[in-house]
Amino acid sequence: MTHPIKLYILVLIIAFSSCQPAGKQAGTESSPQLPAREKRIISLSGMLTEVLFDLGHGGQIVGTDVTSTYPKSTDDIPKLGHISQLNAEAILQLQPDVLFVEQSTQGQPVLDQLRMAGLQIVAVPTGHQLFNAAHAARYMSRYLESGSELADLLYERIEHDSLVLSRTLSLYANKPKVLFIYARGMGRLSVAGTGTAAAVIIEKAGGQNAITAFEGFQVLTPEALVESAPDVILMFSSGLASLDGVEGLSRIPGMEQTPAFQHKRVVAMDGHYLTAFGPRAAQAADQLARAIHQMQEL
Repeated sequence: MTHPIKLYILVLIIAFSSCQPAGKQAGTESSPQLPAREKRIISLSGMLTEVLFDLGHGGQIVGTDVTSTYPKSTDDIPKLGHISQLNAEAILQLQPDVLFVEQSTQGQPVLDQLRMAGLQIVAVPTGHQLFNAAHAARYMSRYLESGSELADLLYERIEHDSLVLSRTLSLYANKPKVLFIYARGMGRLSVAGTGTAAAVIIEKAGGQNAITAFEGFQVLTPEALVESAPDVILMFSSGLASLDGVEGLSRIPGMEQTPAFQHKRVVAMDGHYLTAFGPRAAQAADQLARAIHQMQEL
């Protein structure tokens, strides 16, 4: 009498096993799957966090990094620190289903620990382009329960903003020399050379980066400041505040000899908005374009 029961149980086990999805290596992004419930998401990039909100997944985010400052509702989401100083245990305690990072930061050791713990980590390709967020949205939508319709809408919105930027640039023939200064108080001053997000956004705004002699960032020196002779100084709002405003710039050796300072041509913008190349990148470029060109006309 027991043989039919054993046979029945065996058939059930085989049937259940055949319904399971093909296995994939834990913590990889090779096999996107639609979950039976909404995913719990962690985003370790301010740009990706903004994209997730645009895709309608803001309510599913259970943790972010400190660069996630927009939209305002991100203030209510637990902050996990900077990606270079993360705690794997704190992340796992949030019981995330998927973690999004920018591809350029995927080499952080803590991410290897999370992969070993079985967490799915999606490294999103990003770059310094106006359509960066739209491309990221389409890539991320493969790992989310929504379709690609909202990603397409985001692309159309950026396309519209880019056309507005093009019309703005058509109004100006000159290309002001713009120097981007990164500041965290007088003790931490550096300038942006070629290949930086700051240099790219300056070019997108119809300006020319004042520093072309080197790539990346280097410490600001009086010689470099005077030699670059910028028409406009560009800074993050937080950086300018750390120097006590425009007047505080006068304490930087060589600053008073620049055309930018002599004519009080200083532009300060939110750092994430200006250089994250998120969904509002074309809007930021348009705002910067109007600021640097109108200042030069004064």
